[in-house]
Amino acid sequence: NDDNDTPVPQQITFIIMTGRVLVAGSGVIGLRTALELLRRKVPVALRSAHHPLHPSTCSMGAGGLWMPYSCDDPRVAGWAKTTLDELLDNMKSSRMSVDSSDSNGTIEMVPAVYFHQENHINGVEFKSHTLPPWTEDSRLNFQHMTIEMLYWQNIVHKLRIPSLEVLEKAGYKYCWMFHTPIVDCPQMLKQMLDEVVNHELTESVDSDVFESMEEMVYTARRIDCDAIINCTGMGAASICDDDDLIGARGILHQYDRSTCPRLFDGDDEDFKDAALFATDGEWGTSNEPCYLIPRGEKLLVGGSNLPDDTELGIREGEKKRLMENAKILGLDSDNVRYISEWTGFRPCRSKVRLELDEKYTKDGMKVIHNYGHGGSGWTCFSGAAIDAVDLCLSVKQ
Repeated sequence: NDDNDTPVPQQITFIIMTGRVLVAGSGVIGLRTALELLRRKVPVALRSAHHPLHPSTCSMGAGGLWMPYSCDDPRVAGWAKTTLDELLDNMKSSRMSVDSSDSNGTIEMVPAVYFHQENHINGVEFKSHTLPPWTEDSRLNFQHMTIEMLYWQNIVHKLRIPSLEVLEKAGYKYCWMFHTPIVDCPQMLKQMLDEVVNHELTESVDSDVFESMEEMVYTARRIDCDAIINCTGMGAASICDDDDLIGARGILHQYDRSTCPRLFDGDDEDFKDAALFATDGEWGTSNEPCYLIPRGEKLLVGGSNLPDDTELGIREGEKKRLMENAKILGLDSDNVRYISEWTGFRPCRSKVRLELDEKYTKDGMKVIHNYGHGGSGWTCFSGAAIDAVDLCLSVKQ
């Protein structure tokens, strides 16, 4: 045969059309993923083991502060920027509409101060390139400075922060200061849930406990879904038999923001709340950070970041430490009691699992995993949801 007559093999393209998607999990990752699908005109069925607003869930109890934390995946930087864009856009649009729920404080731009003992980052002597990439975003007004510089600036800012004497005595000489959005997590989750429930393309919102991926796939077929996005967070450890996924236990005391007496106000009524952090030195460590986050109507005092610690409550020694943290950071915990306490488990993994699971593709089911965001769930939820939906709606070659 003439070589020119030899038929050229054609590439075989296997296409899974995405008609209806089962979203498993209804924390901030699951709800934002469901919303992304609905906004792209894709019907959704939402299933989760707990009600989306159950107080025990990690998304409900989280601090809601935008700052990449406890997640080393390099993709987080991009997801975090996309999320920051969305949060700031929501704040901007809310200021233009008196009817916007955001104008009631769902998202608040708050000054944040991160205290450091040494002029280094992660053990490296400080140079500008050793700062995390997110600090370069000009919208955050990020500064790395000495404690003395902070106090000169605070003549203008009037932030509720420990005194210069107290910080120097504890050995803190440097700090980061930036302005970042803080989400009132329960309020935003309620808004997202309401939008999902009331959307014309939402097929159903129900509770369901999945023991395995096979169970999830069976449910998807039963309700006529041809794709799944798995956003089950810590639940994925057993559902997916994922040994790389571990829970990093976090603890909080919650104080009433409007009535809690403060120690740093003095005679000036113009002082403002700031988010405060210390993860080294006398006050905190990476596993037992000391922090205060003003979130909505509450002040959250933490905390812990303890991998594989499965204790569901807060131990007596931890309660004492949280009360001491509150006092260090300006709450009069000697004379007022916290109004509630919370324990949750950050879904930590060596790398976020946001990928296509090809195991089920040959059977006509597209399965996307979107879990393992560590302590950065509220920092990267929008970006991760958009990428997961992009992947879900793409053609599999």
